[in-house]
Amino acid sequence: MTADLRAAAFGAHPGAAVRVRPGMPAADRWLVAVTLGAQGRYAAAAAVLEDLLTAPGTPPAVAAHAAVTLAAHRRQLGGHAAASRLDAMGLRLASAAPHGPPDADGTDALAARVDALVGLAADAVGTGAAGRAQRLLDAADDVVRGHPARRPVVRLGWVRAELALLRGDATAAVAPAEAALDLALASGSVRHVLKSRIVHAVARAVAGADPREVLAELDAAADDADALGLPTILWPARYAAADLAELAPNGVSTANDTAARTADRSVNGRPSDAARRRHAGMATVSVILGRCDPVGRRLMREGLGLGARHPVT
Repeated sequence: MTADLRAAAFGAHPGAAVRVRPGMPAADRWLVAVTLGAQGRYAAAAAVLEDLLTAPGTPPAVAAHAAVTLAAHRRQLGGHAAASRLDAMGLRLASAAPHGPPDADGTDALAARVDALVGLAADAVGTGAAGRAQRLLDAADDVVRGHPARRPVVRLGWVRAELALLRGDATAAVAPAEAALDLALASGSVRHVLKSRIVHAVARAVAGADPREVLAELDAAADDADALGLPTILWPARYAAADLAELAPNGVSTANDTAARTADRSVNGRPSDAARRRHAGMATVSVILGRCDPVGRRLMREGLGLGARHPVT
């Protein structure tokens, strides 16, 4: 695997321009797909991943990662059932693959097995199956113990936090979210830091943290995602901020809000109140829909409750 592709997929340059080149090894093609998916280029990523899953020469560990990555993309678009089937495929492939030396970025077969278990747990959380999610997280915890990669453990923290929120225990969600953020910061993955900041902020908000502080953090994470060209992180951050602005008691305002409200003259300005934040999120959704393959587009429309012909602008 080349250093540039690792930096794009799991490092400091998630917005880098990447593409599959003739003769590129399967592992590098997988890194290209990871990067494309993070940039919201889901159709391009799916084409690479589906080729890796069907090509006869794909190493089993790479095929396992391809299945789990495609599952993650389907889940990000709201397709938990579709993701679960792919995560199950990834688990089968990873369990059957030869276990080579562990890799610090988590690109080996054992890390793929952990990723598949965590993905299945996230699928269970998405469908409200808390008990199944807990069992899968426990299994992932057993497998990952002693592995040098931080990335699978960061993902474990996200899903632990989401499971605690599903169970209505917001206080219990804060610790794994904070641990995931600390680990992501240590790993050097800009993308995972941004996702961890959002998970941590949401957990803190539900646990009763100052809404102004949380809103400022969500806005900052959204701005950073926008600057890095990561719409898949931008739109959840905007939606979470809009939800918080709507639900916070007595309303929420910041210094930026005051300035924006007096100059409500440009929809291109920094989002301030809930409606403007949600509008910014929907604009990003529109961009992502245009980059989806037909399956991804259908899943996203269903997940967001959009009609088949509903314009997202």
